[in-house]
Amino acid sequence: MDGKILKKKLQSLDIQMNEIAKRLNISPQNLQNRFKSKEITLDFLIEVSKAVNVSVYYFIKDTVYENEFLQPDNVILKEPDSEFHPNKNNLVDAKNQTIEILQREVQDLRNDKDFLKKIIDSNLVIKNSDFDSEQA
Repeated sequence: MDGKILKKKLQSLDIQMNEIAKRLNISPQNLQNRFKSKEITLDFLIEVSKAVNVSVYYFIKDTVYENEFLQPDNVILKEPDSEFHPNKNNLVDAKNQTIEILQREVQDLRNDKDFLKKIIDSNLVIKNSDFDSEQA
């Protein structure tokens, strides 16, 4: 993207350039130098969009760059093959592992509850026996 287009889009937001530079943690002069650039990096465009709270697409929409980001209707996008791409078996395995972990945690909580109940009951027995001996 051209820096001139970025500057025009930012000006239409009615935010002072000094304020934008401040939000980006750069000097106003540095921001002005960026506007002179023939190519604005995607990273910088993302930073700017976050700083002014608009979508990155806002800067591309209605510009000569918009067509580069639109896919023709006849293009079928294929998901990339990757070892990290979850398949059905991996999802089922992960689900089963999660269920097992949760079942163990539930059992541990039940055991803790039973243990604490025994402690409370034994303390009540001791207190009651102390109370009975005081009454006598």
